[in-house]
Amino acid sequence: MIGVGKIKQYSNVLEKPLSRESRSLSAFAFLFSEMVQYNQTQVDNIAELERRLEDAGYSVGARVLELLCNREKGNRRETRLLGILSFVHSTVWKVLFGKVADSLEKGTEHEDEYMISEKELLVNRFISIPKDMGAFNCGAFVAGIVRGVLDNSGFPAVVTAHFVPMEGQQRPRTTILIKFAEEVLRREARLG
Repeated sequence: MIGVGKIKQYSNVLEKPLSRESRSLSAFAFLFSEMVQYNQTQVDNIAELERRLEDAGYSVGARVLELLCNREKGNRRETRLLGILSFVHSTVWKVLFGKVADSLEKGTEHEDEYMISEKELLVNRFISIPKDMGAFNCGAFVAGIVRGVLDNSGFPAVVTAHFVPMEGQQRPRTTILIKFAEEVLRREARLG
């Protein structure tokens, strides 16, 4: 039996590495487009479509959190606000989109707001939005992923996706706005 020792056996799917070959951008684009089109036929307005995409993203975020905590953190979770934001901005983003998010910023007007910005969010890259759909943003799916990670880490928040026009750019930047619940800020203040 030549080569028997070269194949590593994994006891469960959580231990199996995510190889580069298993990530197909064209397959993702096709499946995501189909998901958007299916949900579009099930709703009457854009707000409802974005909510459905956010709900789908939420369950993805919860599962990604479980997977990453198991693989990367020895089943430990972040307990501090900046730690979880950094985890989402870097680790989660890199696993899902192949790179760290373009920026993570604290809101200047409100103490409880943070923003993750992306020049060209993957879910908006291959979607063309008809004029009758106005400001429809597929980034709602990613907002749902972020909310799923945060909620299941014990950091409840309202997470929304917004287009931000950029001077000199044809396509707007996507900003994921995170507004944490008051209980998160109180807990952070106690932890000092």
